[in-house]
Amino acid sequence: YLLLMAGSIGFVVVNHHRANELRSFVRRATPPPQKASADEPCNVVLTTTAADFDSLAAACALAQLWSNLPGYCEVPTHVVLPRGAMPSVARFLAYHKHILPVRGFKTIEKSDIRALGVVDASSSERLGRAKEWLEAAESVHVFDHHISSDTNNKDSFTSQDKEQIRIQEWVVEAVGSTTTMIVERLRKYNLVPAPALATLYILGIRADTGGLAYESTSLRDAEALCWLLGQNASQAAVAEFSLDRIGAEVREALAMALPKVETTVCRGVSLATVAVQTPRFVSGLAHIADELLALTSADVLLLAAVVSDDETTINKNAKKKFWIDLIGRARARSANVDLRKVMTHFGAGGGHPRAAAVSVNDDFLANFSPEEILSQARKLVEDQIPSQVTAADLMRSPPIIHDTATVAQARNFLDSHSKPSVFVIDKNNRLRGQLKLSDVVKAERRSRSGDGVKAFMRSQLGHAVPPEAKLAELEAKLESTGRLPVIDSQGSLLGVVTRTDVLNARHFYHSLPPDTIAFEQQNVVTNRRTDFDFDDDYDDIVHSGSFSSSDDDVC
Repeated sequence: YLLLMAGSIGFVVVNHHRANELRSFVRRATPPPQKASADEPCNVVLTTTAADFDSLAAACALAQLWSNLPGYCEVPTHVVLPRGAMPSVARFLAYHKHILPVRGFKTIEKSDIRALGVVDASSSERLGRAKEWLEAAESVHVFDHHISSDTNNKDSFTSQDKEQIRIQEWVVEAVGSTTTMIVERLRKYNLVPAPALATLYILGIRADTGGLAYESTSLRDAEALCWLLGQNASQAAVAEFSLDRIGAEVREALAMALPKVETTVCRGVSLATVAVQTPRFVSGLAHIADELLALTSADVLLLAAVVSDDETTINKNAKKKFWIDLIGRARARSANVDLRKVMTHFGAGGGHPRAAAVSVNDDFLANFSPEEILSQARKLVEDQIPSQVTAADLMRSPPIIHDTATVAQARNFLDSHSKPSVFVIDKNNRLRGQLKLSDVVKAERRSRSGDGVKAFMRSQLGHAVPPEAKLAELEAKLESTGRLPVIDSQGSLLGVVTRTDVLNARHFYHSLPPDTIAFEQQNVVTNRRTDFDFDDDYDDIVHSGSFSSSDDDVC
């Protein structure tokens, strides 16, 4: 029994020894595994952090372009989102990621990168952790549509050593969407996107042009959009994914913010500010800013979104760590306000003059409370608002006749000057009233052309403004009449302000026709005549809310 046991133990020892020798032989015979990334050279296109539709669409369009161009198509092109996406974009990706050239950040080795594309950003700070790839890439290609004082300066792209970054393309153009720029290149090379990609490109252009409604929109954006509509893009998908869904957290934050909004008026521009605090980061804060701008009717809105679990953070410079996202929105009427400049004061902000945001950097967080940071932002906006123009700045010489004139003389004046109305003054230049074309026509039909104008003129004293009246007051009054006489304290007529003057002051149009009877009305006035004055009587009817018996002829 003992001999049998000893033999068994010896057999086990010998076999264990042989097994170890076998494993050692296999290890020596098998070459060490190579890194998978060494065999995966590729091109990469980066979106911005918290990618929006324009950033994702432009990145996918550039990936499509490079996948078909010699010099790029030899290796695959991947789209990488450095740090997440906006909620609406994340929802789109949840349905379409499998058909898009999107790869995870950790699946790319920077040593594998050949060409590196950057879209919708001309600052490396908007690339998050991916900015370290700039030095590793063999070539860097930047495409952006955010025009500012430093976007044509490549030194603004990154603070790193330029000798190590090989920027091959730097394309910054004044269009409404970066996607437009890349789609134009697809058209140039006759590269037709698949329906799902065409749909994404449409979403990108619509997002950054507001459906072609934002003032930065160009004809190029509209043409690119029309071309994409012809490539079997899905309007059903556009309708589904272009509408943002506001989650419960966003609704709760909006409900907290609305009662706290403080509105001030600075030189005719209404400025609303609000700070809202949440215990954790809430995705979709831009929706809160958009909703507050609409609900408050403010011209400019500044929202400080504070992330902290200390309920007193907003009201004091708490020692406890907190984070602030500062978001700004502005209407077109606040033309002199550039929110990008405001945001860059607090960190690597980005966006447009009317819509911008920034994650406030640590230096500000360490030295100022959220309320103080919001106050600084408000001051920066106020410094951009110019002095408000007055009636004296806008007024022009008014068309006038004396109160001793007859209806026939008034008719000759209106015809010869192509004016729809004329102001009536007395011998001391004091304003007595206004005579409209329709008043003259009514008098003629009653065979009273020889009567004095005083019998038919209308009092305009209620619409008269002093020369120091501000633009905001002029706009409010022009909602009910087409012309505002400017008078001094003695009632003397100094000038007139019209809708055209206000439109020019707002810089809404490059040019406007003069304040004369419209071209289509000139033939009516000189040949057929009418009792209806489109510019004045229409206002009277609309603002009265009803028709009286005296309006029968006008109708």
